[in-house]
Amino acid sequence: MRTLSKFLKFLRLAAVLGAGVLSSGAGHAADKPIVIGFAIAESGWLHNYDAAPFRAAVMKIDEINKAGGLLGREVKYRVLDTKTERERSASAGAELVQSGVDMLVVSCDYDFGAPAALAAQKAKIISMSLCAADPKMGVQGVGNFAFTANSAAQSEGIAIAEYAQQKLGLKTTYVLEDVSIEYNKSGCAGFRAAWARVNGKESILGGDVFRNDDPSIAAQITRLQGLKNKPDSVFLCSYTPGGASAIRQLRAAGLDMPILGTTAMVDNYWLNAVPNLKDFYLPGFMSLYGDDPRPEMNQFVQAFKARWGEPPVSSYSVLGYSLIEQWAHAVTEAKSTDSDKTLAVMNGYKDQPFLVGPTSYTKDLHVQVNRPWLIMTVKDGSFRAVEMYRNQFTPDLKLLFRVGA
Repeated sequence: MRTLSKFLKFLRLAAVLGAGVLSSGAGHAADKPIVIGFAIAESGWLHNYDAAPFRAAVMKIDEINKAGGLLGREVKYRVLDTKTERERSASAGAELVQSGVDMLVVSCDYDFGAPAALAAQKAKIISMSLCAADPKMGVQGVGNFAFTANSAAQSEGIAIAEYAQQKLGLKTTYVLEDVSIEYNKSGCAGFRAAWARVNGKESILGGDVFRNDDPSIAAQITRLQGLKNKPDSVFLCSYTPGGASAIRQLRAAGLDMPILGTTAMVDNYWLNAVPNLKDFYLPGFMSLYGDDPRPEMNQFVQAFKARWGEPPVSSYSVLGYSLIEQWAHAVTEAKSTDSDKTLAVMNGYKDQPFLVGPTSYTKDLHVQVNRPWLIMTVKDGSFRAVEMYRNQFTPDLKLLFRVGA
């Protein structure tokens, strides 16, 4: 009996010690920092688009940490430069995933961000693009764990087409498409669909293509000038620097009709390439110039300046801030960084109010299709806010993935 009594005491002591070990381990896990990986371009042309939203993402991470962290844990981040190279994107994504990040942020473009996002998808880790506008940065392209903070490029084209017809009174158009990346093709697809929906296909008087690195679009301009019926607008789906070059050449050739653009051409940094530009319109996220009709956006610009010592150079910056905002909200609601749990929360967003605007996701669509836009124009050498506009025509999956377009 004495031997049995000693044995039972030993078992109770072992149970207490074991519970202490388990409790210590759980406490250690709770104290472990949450890590966000950034596989983004810190060099190359894509750095022009990645830099500002990355800084804004860091600003939001700072705010979270100052408020006590996420789930009571500090949020840290690690950055690897993809150098605007697809191969580097894939290797950077794989390295960050292997290091154990809780979420992965990738570049602003599908073509260059998807290779990194695929590494996260394979590991069942949520990835979010800073500002990719191609819908394939999501369920149907990368996979169900991939998101983009941006709206679909199709909705950019739709919004500016509707605005031009309804508010500017434009009746005909000509489409000049930069075929360098998927973003441009998607923007043009949305524009054509929306324009034809109201004014008929015959009101699109023609179209031509070029590539962003083409030194000249003289041949395209000659064909446009040779049209029997001249369009009262040109839609340009492109990005800098090629888009700026195309606008300069159009104006130099005496083509002074309104030019409509996609969001990639927003902000002042390229305007010195086209002095005295006017009658240029596009849908933007926000204004950096103190005239945004939403006070919270002007406050964001001031907070960015206080954090970095200079204002943001790109209005894409707000997407980086809201990307972290969206994921952190899901983690808080799920009470976990587990990707399956946060995924379930994010897939339930319906006009969820974030700084960038109302945000919705479903299990089948991880990009915005009718978030409100701020229409911008160029006046006196600077972009200026015109008014908020929310597209009325919502693209379906066929248009979003350009099936038959």
